[in-house]
Amino acid sequence: MGTPFISHLEPTRLDGYDRTRPYYQQPGHVPKTFSDAMEVREAVFVHEQGVPLTNEHDPDDARSCHWVMYASVNLTTAPEERDPHSGEVIRPRKSETRSLPIGTLRIVPFPHPPHPQPGGRYVDNVLLDDESDNEKKGDGTAASSGTARPRARTLTSVDEERQASALPFGADRPTTYHDGKEPYVKLGRMAVIPEFRGHHIAGQLWRAAKKWLEDNPTFFNPSVTELGMDQLKVGVAGDIPKWNGLVCCHAQESVIKLYERWGFKVDEGMGKWYEEGIPHVGMFLRLHIKEGNPKV
Repeated sequence: MGTPFISHLEPTRLDGYDRTRPYYQQPGHVPKTFSDAMEVREAVFVHEQGVPLTNEHDPDDARSCHWVMYASVNLTTAPEERDPHSGEVIRPRKSETRSLPIGTLRIVPFPHPPHPQPGGRYVDNVLLDDESDNEKKGDGTAASSGTARPRARTLTSVDEERQASALPFGADRPTTYHDGKEPYVKLGRMAVIPEFRGHHIAGQLWRAAKKWLEDNPTFFNPSVTELGMDQLKVGVAGDIPKWNGLVCCHAQESVIKLYERWGFKVDEGMGKWYEEGIPHVGMFLRLHIKEGNPKV
């Protein structure tokens, strides 16, 4: 493996991206960096963890920043051929060097939908009810022969407004490390292909994203001119939402210790929930950033 390098893609239009098709069947105008990110995500989340392909790409992708790590890999395109009698090489091996995407993550800007419901089960970002066509098991999980029907649980009026809005600014339920009001960015879709795990790829990606966030603390702050005070749910300029270094992660339980090594702490108040059948918990970290002014 050659020296790895990282590519960064800022928010970009992804019009025409077909979430029912794999990355290599997408329109040619889709940025290569995003296509490479999806190559990694499909390898890990779809093929390895069993997430349906249609649920992997979501509307947050277009408004997020993406980081992709590549490794220069020498690939054999044609094997060596030898004379079966003399053993002499009659055609040498042919190879080429390719920059292979091996890891990715994204940073989703605020605002976000309401915090997941403790114990909730989400499929394609939809909160399912707990009922099935058959009786539940004694441990509280639906019997394997039952099918959960997508139906939103009862939400507060604030949660309903936040979910219905294209930009759901406003209050959320408070948790251990989030007061329900402070804007935060969300680290997610972190994935490293199996062949390159154990080489601190995820850590290198996070350090690159972390440095960019620290160097660009006002990048995601909303523009008052574009959105207006009503959409931002504020009455005075001092209440305009701005990012102050808070980072959230919806972490799979299996990688909690990795995030803890980076300084994230499990938010007990968020509880545990399931995304595509995989148990998740909320974690938070605060970065130390310089004060920045809201966009105008």
